[in-house]
Amino acid sequence: MSVQVASYHAPNFHSITSLRDGQVTAQAVQSINLPPLAPTAPVIAIDLDDVLSGTNDLVIRWHNETYGTDMDLSEAYYYCYSKNPHWGSTATTRTKVKRFYGSHKLGEALPVPGAREGVYALRTLGFRLVIVTARGTDAYADGWVWVQRWFPGCFDSMTCVGQVLSNGSPKRVTKAEVCIDLGAKLLIDDSMDNALACARYLAPDGVAKVPPPVLLFGTYEWNKRMSQPGDESDDMVFDVRVEREGGTQFLEEDAKKAAQLLESVNATRACVLRASDWNEVVRYIVAAQKEGKI
Repeated sequence: MSVQVASYHAPNFHSITSLRDGQVTAQAVQSINLPPLAPTAPVIAIDLDDVLSGTNDLVIRWHNETYGTDMDLSEAYYYCYSKNPHWGSTATTRTKVKRFYGSHKLGEALPVPGAREGVYALRTLGFRLVIVTARGTDAYADGWVWVQRWFPGCFDSMTCVGQVLSNGSPKRVTKAEVCIDLGAKLLIDDSMDNALACARYLAPDGVAKVPPPVLLFGTYEWNKRMSQPGDESDDMVFDVRVEREGGTQFLEEDAKKAAQLLESVNATRACVLRASDWNEVVRYIVAAQKEGKI
């Protein structure tokens, strides 16, 4: 789904050189005039939650206020909430998540530090930016309003995984398939699961289609470990694992396994690289652009 957005006008950059060197500042953002994009502008796909929007930070603050907990972002060890401390059983976790979304607080999230500067830098350098998010299609409208509020004129479209591809296929799709469909040259995502899914992608029709490389964004604990669909079970609840295994050593073991898996994938095709923050994202992309890789 492509959505036309209003253009954003501001004074010209006082120095575009700072961007081309990969340096991004809040002051520079204030003086940007977004240039028109070439029809052949390379596409970069960017995740929404915890790459652009500080979603988990908001969720944790809400949980602490609602349930009187003292949860910290550093305790978000896994993408699957029930595998983390304080959330409780899978049934309790589902109830909490439903309650959070029912609170309509998602729009109160602030941008991830450096996201606005980084996005404006990439857009100014001539990249066509699109959002590819795991949010459901029912969250599209509110999500797009949030994007327009904090990143006016920067994104061409937002695709919620589950929307149909441009060829009309009605099936639920993966981020890898969406990126292929959009012709993206790069995906920026905070999920190791999504990164590895792109790296391992095999087209169901057997035709060679390669998803773009992935920048695994952030120093988040949850992107150091895997969360498989089957992990949403009471056997994998944090407190249950602690009791069963006699401690939290599984955290280190899971991180080691994930790191080894990532290393093995990259040994075949270097396609997943880490970027700890938005300055690293911009530096990587500027370098790749100079080398003709994007």
